[in-house]
Amino acid sequence: MIQSFYTGNAGLGANREWLSIISDNIANVNTVGFKAERANFEDLISKSLTTYANGSPKNYEVGGGSYVGSTTKDFSQGSLMNTNTPTDLALDGEGFFMVQDNQGLTYYTRAGQFRTNAEGDLINLNGQKLLGWALDRNGNISGAIQGINIPNSMEPAQTTQITFKEPTNLDSRVNVITAAFNPGDSTTFSYVNSFTTYDSLGNPHITSYYFQRTGTNTWNVYKLIDGTISPVDVGGTLYKSVKLQFNSDGTLNVNSVTADTQVTLASNETQTDSTTDGRFTLANPPTRGSIHIKSYTTGGNTYIVNWHDDGAGKILDENGDVVGYVVDYTTGEIRIPLLENTLTTDQITVDYLYNETAGSVAVDPTQVRFSGYDPNNGAAVPLTTTENFKEIRQVASDFIFYAQQDGYAKGDLLSVAVSEDGVVKGVYSNGQVKDIARIAIATFKDKEILVRKGNNLYLPNSQTYTPIIVPGGVISKIRSGFLELSNVDISREFINLITAQRAYQANARTITTSDQVLQETMNIKR
Repeated sequence: MIQSFYTGNAGLGANREWLSIISDNIANVNTVGFKAERANFEDLISKSLTTYANGSPKNYEVGGGSYVGSTTKDFSQGSLMNTNTPTDLALDGEGFFMVQDNQGLTYYTRAGQFRTNAEGDLINLNGQKLLGWALDRNGNISGAIQGINIPNSMEPAQTTQITFKEPTNLDSRVNVITAAFNPGDSTTFSYVNSFTTYDSLGNPHITSYYFQRTGTNTWNVYKLIDGTISPVDVGGTLYKSVKLQFNSDGTLNVNSVTADTQVTLASNETQTDSTTDGRFTLANPPTRGSIHIKSYTTGGNTYIVNWHDDGAGKILDENGDVVGYVVDYTTGEIRIPLLENTLTTDQITVDYLYNETAGSVAVDPTQVRFSGYDPNNGAAVPLTTTENFKEIRQVASDFIFYAQQDGYAKGDLLSVAVSEDGVVKGVYSNGQVKDIARIAIATFKDKEILVRKGNNLYLPNSQTYTPIIVPGGVISKIRSGFLELSNVDISREFINLITAQRAYQANARTITTSDQVLQETMNIKR
């Protein structure tokens, strides 16, 4: 009789534990990434006896109640909530985010509430760093798993590659031009297009391409940087232009691309205006659009400048303002108004192209090397680039110019974005979007053995295998701007709550009934 008290009490304890588990689930209905727990009841045995009657076994078993032997985590997918915060991340599928504290201990979590701190680290609400792999400039994984850090600024990069891309087209219907190229005379070229390139310090430079149709399916291409001709460099020999030959279907004849018109580069030529009138005569008559004045000296002081010839007789500064004139391209006389009537003997230092001679050499259309000039601003020199002309076409259609270049100025971080495959991108003020890192996702063969540590964190115990770690997007997609909600089902928990309450009441009744029966037994003596 006394045993029934303990059996009922065991039932009370088991259902009391179940009520605690249900309460925990309900309490965490708004906890991001929370996974519901389910109680697993197990029975207790107080007596177990097997006897035999005429060779047939007979069991005699009396239960001792029940207890909560274990709990099971429900790792089913929770609903996703849109937050419009790009660093809020949700896992759509298997796995866990990996985060690391200041002591180097790695935790696992489904909660994706991340932000960037002042140092650029991507951290969660507990200050733990989100882990992943750094990416190199080509977007490839580089090095070991580490905390993801987003640089607050991007260093400038010098332009080294310029690629003409489809649908760039040269209109085959325009007139053939026989006049010598002159960047200051629009009748000597068919088209011109300009865009910005950068030196090693991030200074912008206007790069212009002039296209001149010289015959059927034949074009010359001239390049100017800040108005100064940039020659084609073939093994140290300089040429004025690139000649493109096209096939009858409009594609480039890659075997007939040449560098034409050999030129000689003179540098650091210094001339003096002996009559203090601001007029200087160059030693060699210059090619139009090729004069580059590097510095001038007046009153004993030297000033570094970046002045160039526009090919039409004007000397312009880097802002496009007129600072001088080419009086005569034949004699090479230049007039600088700033240096007129200074009562001192002034000097200018120039470099330019001169002595054009016949010459032609075959070049690879994907590796045409143009040699730049020294802009005198402390940047790495010369501004040399490699051009790829292979995708240019020439058909009877309007002129289209589309080129890509790999340089950019310094940029400051504007925002952060994360792709579905876990690539963390920085968006910078210079217009660049840089792939910085790729988020690491961990999964376990036996997730049930993970130990809850609070704060939405899990740790593996001694029975858990080493996690399988993969990049984002492999076993689950990463949703930026979303959070995974708790997967607790309120209606189911309310049903469990009612069931646990009734079960508790029923076990209490067994104790009450046992007490009444014991009381009746005690009354027999009366």
